Amino acid sequence: MSVDPSRGGRDSVPAPLRRPAVAAVVLAAVLLALLAVRYAGGTSPRWFDVHADAAAGAALGEHRGVWQTLLRLGGPLQIAVVAVALAVLALVLRRRRLALVAIAGPGLTGLATSALKPLVGRLLRGDLAFPSGQTGGATAFGLVAALLLISVLRVGRTGAALILAGGAVLAGGGMALALVVREWHYPTDTIGGFCTAVVVVLGAALLSDGAARWRAGRPRS
Repeated sequence: MSVDPSRGGRDSVPAPLRRPAVAAVVLAAVLLALLAVRYAGGTSPRWFDVHADAAAGAALGEHRGVWQTLLRLGGPLQIAVVAVALAVLALVLRRRRLALVAIAGPGLTGLATSALKPLVGRLLRGDLAFPSGQTGGATAFGLVAALLLISVLRVGRTGAALILAGGAVLAGGGMALALVVREWHYPTDTIGGFCTAVVVVLGAALLSDGAARWRAGRPRS
């Protein structure tokens, strides 16, 4: 089944992707909750953090300048500029719901990570660390960009799912590696930020589509 830009493509999440997107939101929410409980109040790395940090440093530590540049590009202001640019592009392409998601997704992801940090209370060198806001912002950008690309391409469900996953992993994973290599976050903090973005962005997109279908199905007075 293909995604037709003239029909289902106007949804933020095309019909063939709705069930996989719902499954991704549920799995991300469960993983986020488990990590939050596991690392609540922590002040030191655990087993996974130690080994993942060591592996990332050994494989990628020589390119610290690259990671530092990526961190600068992933700041809140830069993410906001990219979000506005994506929203404008979505409006040009007549994808109004995606334009809303482009603004609301990264913004709500930032609010969610900021709200969760004091609730979880995990510290890295005295600063609240879980979940990573920068990873969340980058992942949100990757998800929105992928949804926008899917909306204008004729791709099957598998292709659309690969684009969506690829956008999230490339953007969010790149930022996560930069944060870990530069020792700004524990690896599990970045996983938490990634999961937060998946829950918020895909959740917002699915809700906007559902609300639009509900409005379209209401009898007019």
